[in-house]
Amino acid sequence: MGRPAKALSVLKRTVGSNPTLSAMSLPRRLLAVALTVGALTFSAPSPAGAKVATGCVKTYTVKRNDSWSKIADKVSVSMQLLLKVNKANAKTMILIGDVICLPRAAVTAAAPPKGLQLQPPAKRYSTKQAAAIIREIFPDELEPRAIAIAKRESNLNPAGYSWCCVGLFQLNWNPHKKWLNEMGISSAQELLDPYVNTRAALQLYKRSNGWSPWE
Repeated sequence: MGRPAKALSVLKRTVGSNPTLSAMSLPRRLLAVALTVGALTFSAPSPAGAKVATGCVKTYTVKRNDSWSKIADKVSVSMQLLLKVNKANAKTMILIGDVICLPRAAVTAAAPPKGLQLQPPAKRYSTKQAAAIIREIFPDELEPRAIAIAKRESNLNPAGYSWCCVGLFQLNWNPHKKWLNEMGISSAQELLDPYVNTRAALQLYKRSNGWSPWE
């Protein structure tokens, strides 16, 4: 039993030899170690270990249910540009509380953005007709996923729209209107046509090399 006592004595002297540690209780010493490790891991203090981007023109704090594509839509920029300023890719994970960079062109007005004001479409389509249009336009191997996305986004209602997003695939007009114009789509109103909306959705799929705009 003599050896454990000696070991305890050595431990006591070792701790006592460090005036900083010896002045602390054991919990405080553990906290000091934890804070030291944290300082090596994170560049700035943030809630729950969230990442904080630095050197940004503008910033955004990630919220529940956010994704790269949803944040890009919120601030009216393309997802590609948002990823670029964050040196990220579509698979880069973001968590609630993370602070990311926004491009200079991002719209971050405190007031809710003015919603789209569209006229009811001249022709109405049933959900079965909408699904048939998707099958007609999308390649066979993409049909099931495309229909599932349209069902989730609009419940296969071609006439549905919100303050930002329009039609079968709920395409966000503002960040995509430049290339949509190149397709001959000059207004958000045209996206209420399920044929136009589905062709635009297929083009967005190709531009993004996958389904990331809807994920």
